[in-house]
Amino acid sequence: MDKKEYLSRYHNLIEKIERKKQYIAFCEEQSHSIPGQDFSVERVDHTPSFEAPFVKWIMRGLDAERELKDLEAKASAVKVEIESSIVKLDDDKLQFLLVYRYINWLTWEEIQDRLFISQTTRKRWHDKALELLQVGP
Repeated sequence: MDKKEYLSRYHNLIEKIERKKQYIAFCEEQSHSIPGQDFSVERVDHTPSFEAPFVKWIMRGLDAERELKDLEAKASAVKVEIESSIVKLDDDKLQFLLVYRYINWLTWEEIQDRLFISQTTRKRWHDKALELLQVGP
């Protein structure tokens, strides 16, 4: 894993968390919008289904909520790990640049505006920060 991938892990987990939250909301919506069971239709094994269709959406939502908690815990741990690596840099401006980009996920233009630097300086600082960054524990 290269250093950019290492630093991007937190953002990637945040995106997964947002997608999981959307899926949970979808399951919740589906569990309220589906009618009760239909006893006139037989299942493939020729036994009537006594479980209401909305039950599967409730169960999927509960499973997704468990997965969400795991993802949030993992994201928190990854954030601490990345911040610990960034703090080891001796230069504050390089730390700011990496935190703005890989923790706050700001655009390069927003970072340049906050740090009052040009695009060329930003690129030079970013390259230097990645070069000096020690990844891992």
